[in-house]
Amino acid sequence: MKKIMLAVWGIALAAAITACGKSAEGPARASVTQAKREEIVAVWKAANEKTAALTSVALSASMDSSVRSGEESFQASMDTEILLDEAGQEDMTCLWNTDASLDKGSSIETTTFYANGYYYMDLPEQKLKCALSPEQMEEQFEKMISVWDLDPDWITDISIEEETDSQIITFAGEAGKIEEYLKRSMEYSKSPMADMKMKVEKNEGEVIVDQQGYMKSQILKVELTLEMDGSQIDMSMNMKLVYHWPGETVPVELPSTDGYTEVDTESLLNIP
Repeated sequence: MKKIMLAVWGIALAAAITACGKSAEGPARASVTQAKREEIVAVWKAANEKTAALTSVALSASMDSSVRSGEESFQASMDTEILLDEAGQEDMTCLWNTDASLDKGSSIETTTFYANGYYYMDLPEQKLKCALSPEQMEEQFEKMISVWDLDPDWITDISIEEETDSQIITFAGEAGKIEEYLKRSMEYSKSPMADMKMKVEKNEGEVIVDQQGYMKSQILKVELTLEMDGSQIDMSMNMKLVYHWPGETVPVELPSTDGYTEVDTESLLNIP
């Protein structure tokens, strides 16, 4: 069970960064007409595209997970702050600060950043770096997004509410597509859960688009069951992403680059 929870940590960040939606207190709202659905999906897609085009971004990502199997149960949480500026440019900088905990008894804090053509990983027991061009770094982001991006065309129930400074989209997704989405993310992160039989029991969420058309927040709640060696595992995940000051330049203050051991790029990131 603890190995499973450690695997959850491996997929949590990317899933939180790119998953869309918000945990809802009750069932998803009633279906709308096809024309209205297309209108809402268009708002969602336009916000995705506009936000993805930003070259300077500040994000807060969090994920809470619970796993139950028989009398055993575990809780895991992860909070990440991400700052990115000048994406894809020669002076590109990026910083991740992540704090993950398991049952409040153990925790892992990591700092990862990119600057001056190097990717740095400050792990609990070692500090590593590898050469990486801005183009390669941007490709890593794009690859991650393509793996974990939740397609609004998968949505079965959807509605929208207009507020003074935002539009709130609530939804429920097609269970089979959500299962494919989760398996894809697990396979990408080499999680042992990728080979388990999976069934999504419930998923619902909310997307908030600000008045400038940028994503403001995205949160997703998923409840699922996994089967392994004849045993059933019940799992729930709550993922939240908040965009801070979209459209504005984000200053990135990086830590010292002293004390890092350089390693081969392919061995560290598994890329050519």
